[in-house]
Amino acid sequence: MGEAVAVEGPWTENPDMVQVYDVENSGMWDHEFYAALIEEKGARRISDIGCGTGVLGVELARRGLQVTGVDPAAAMIEAARSRPGGETVTWIQGTAERLRTAVADFAVMEGHVAQYFLPRGEWDEVLRQAHRNLVPGGWLAFETRNPQGLELDAWDAEHTRETQPHPDGGEFTSWVELAAVDEASADAEADGPLITHRGHTVLPDGRHLVVHETLRYRSLPTLIETLAEAGFAVAEIWGDWDREELHPDSPEIIILAQKL
Repeated sequence: MGEAVAVEGPWTENPDMVQVYDVENSGMWDHEFYAALIEEKGARRISDIGCGTGVLGVELARRGLQVTGVDPAAAMIEAARSRPGGETVTWIQGTAERLRTAVADFAVMEGHVAQYFLPRGEWDEVLRQAHRNLVPGGWLAFETRNPQGLELDAWDAEHTRETQPHPDGGEFTSWVELAAVDEASADAEADGPLITHRGHTVLPDGRHLVVHETLRYRSLPTLIETLAEAGFAVAEIWGDWDREELHPDSPEIIILAQKL
């Protein structure tokens, strides 16, 4: 294993990290959850905000839906366009501001995208843009980790280390370490803690890449408040992908809201 090298800039723009992303996130429970929810609501025109490598968007298009995926990372959008079935989705590099007005029946933010909007202003803005993009009565769904369940997470090499096949052959090993938790600042008290972790990836050629990433874990009251301010009414709240009721130790906060 070579000397650890820090990845400059967002990991979502690093081709090596984007290449292994789908392998590290191969579970389909969240895709199936949102696909079922979209079907239940009879939605046909979908906006995938923070679409990443396009797994969900392509799956929804395969089911006959009209899908637009938007993501600010060029490397992610390129991966989405290049995947089998990618030509069936409209991909946009940029933020939700580039989505058309009043065209989508359902907007989704999957993969804990909601945690990437660190300042309150950025979070408020994406909610406003989702509201603008939706038709009257349209739906918004997303998930974020439950900040009350933080102590249940074991973010260290012992509990998170995995070795998996690399898309280009050989194997890669990855693990995550908790670096910092900010719960004391004024922003954290008002908007939820900031969690910083180090992600390690050792590629088949021996390169050892290290990514530092900071995420915001907003509380349920904050999420409800900001949704109301953006013009949404919360319809459902769940604590996991089995649609169990939200409890203090639930791993997720999953929200379905409707445009007023």
